[in-house]
Amino acid sequence: MTTALTCQLILLVYHQVTTFFDLHPFNGARNYSRRERLTEMGVNAVLMSLAPVGYAFQIHALMLYGAVYYVVLFAMELIIWWVPYLAVPSGHWRRAYNGLLALATSDFQSGDTLERWRAIHTRIHSGTLTIIPERTGRIVPNLEHTLLHGWTLFTAIVTIRTFIAYRG
Repeated sequence: MTTALTCQLILLVYHQVTTFFDLHPFNGARNYSRRERLTEMGVNAVLMSLAPVGYAFQIHALMLYGAVYYVVLFAMELIIWWVPYLAVPSGHWRRAYNGLLALATSDFQSGDTLERWRAIHTRIHSGTLTIIPERTGRIVPNLEHTLLHGWTLFTAIVTIRTFIAYRG
């Protein structure tokens, strides 16, 4: 139980710190508007705090939430960052991808969601550190998010294993 809780809290703190503090060139926090920063921090503080509360106080419903939440969060991270790095969807796939990206980013404006995300990525994250090779015209996950995604996956695995063992 302690390992899952620790992973969850580290993920929460990492996300809040990298959203709030300007650690350039590690992150692009300096390029967020005040509203973007507060929205991102507020929404994620709520969503990321529920599982640790569940695991700290052994509240079954919140523990289940955590087991599902971190998997969904990792899937959204893949949709937002890794799909546009690895591939450029076109045709029917582009429409399907834009729908998933709209859900993952809460961007329900009409038009091409990927193009809007590419512009936001350039505005906020250009000039940040990357360890992954650049790909012309594609979104490149920066070091801040590469670490975040790895920790999210690890947290998801530990949380699910702990939930299963707790139910056992």
